[in-house]
Amino acid sequence: MKYILLNLILIFCFSCKSSKTNNSTTSKDSDLKKYEIAIDSVSKTEKKSAYEFAYQTFTNCDTFNFPELTDKNATERLVYLWTHKRNKVIETCEKYNAVYGKMNTLKLAEILGDNTNTKYFRYKAKFSKTDNTAEIRVFTNSNKKFSGIIIISEWNDVYSEAPMKN
Repeated sequence: MKYILLNLILIFCFSCKSSKTNNSTTSKDSDLKKYEIAIDSVSKTEKKSAYEFAYQTFTNCDTFNFPELTDKNATERLVYLWTHKRNKVIETCEKYNAVYGKMNTLKLAEILGDNTNTKYFRYKAKFSKTDNTAEIRVFTNSNKKFSGIIIISEWNDVYSEAPMKN
């Protein structure tokens, strides 16, 4: 009797075992695999625009005189955050100022892309209050509009997804 009960439990467990499915999340992950784009193959205008956005954002962090974002140069979401959540942007800037200080140098190190035509401009940045090289990333979508900007405390030659904070 114990043998039959044990077999029934095992059969039940194996029949309930979930199988791996190929859902849209998996396919989205494959769309987001990054590949390197030759820096010279990106237009000077696009590189200059991304550079100026990063540079102005972090050099003006102490004056809160941020670059102007409109629906012509940024995504609707980023424009909303930049304008309607300005206090949050200022608060974040104050934290960066306290930790990093003034930006001394900003150098484009790498441009990555993915199958959604998002570009990831990776900059090496040096600041006055820290000896290490930080990373600033500027994201543009397929329409060449800014979709995000972040800073990572230490540069890593190998790209990795930035940890997201809630």
